Amino acid sequence: MVLRLFAALVPPAPVLDGVEHATAELRGGALQGLRWVPRENLHVTLAFYGPVPDGAVPDVVDALADRVAATPPPTLHLSGAGAFSGRTLWLGVGGEVARLRDLMADAAAVLADERDDGPARPHVTIARSGRRSRGLDLGRVVRALAVYRGPDWRAETVTLLSSHLGEGRGGAPRYEVEAEVPLGG
Repeated sequence: MVLRLFAALVPPAPVLDGVEHATAELRGGALQGLRWVPRENLHVTLAFYGPVPDGAVPDVVDALADRVAATPPPTLHLSGAGAFSGRTLWLGVGGEVARLRDLMADAAAVLADERDDGPARPHVTIARSGRRSRGLDLGRVVRALAVYRGPDWRAETVTLLSSHLGEGRGGAPRYEVEAEVPLGG
């Protein structure tokens, strides 16, 4: 079997609570057609690894652990918002972003030949527009969330996830934890 793997930081419950609170009023009414990412799928992607044979997962875990063993855990928070291509709504990541970018580079180097270029900026995708949302002005939503700033959290663990497309709630991907790797430092 082949797994679609990626490394991520999964925010703790208080951070996710803040996202839910900040977006509660936006989730209904005039924004029908936006597909909100389920709480359990919210994460900061560090690196995509693509299709990997399930027998190779232990090797990926070991390589990831080796790469991040000396990386001090960054203190982060979610803040601000934006949209990619007018279709993907995201919250930005603030705090020790330079340390986060180093962590992204380390995670990406685990399978350098198989990965894509990964996300251009650290972010958490919170919603995507669908066919029913044609003409929806995501700019209005971005402006509403521009002042958002969530609680700080110390990212102490890199989570290796597999993605199972269309198997989650409402046709969203279902993510399965394959391993958790502690950050060092």
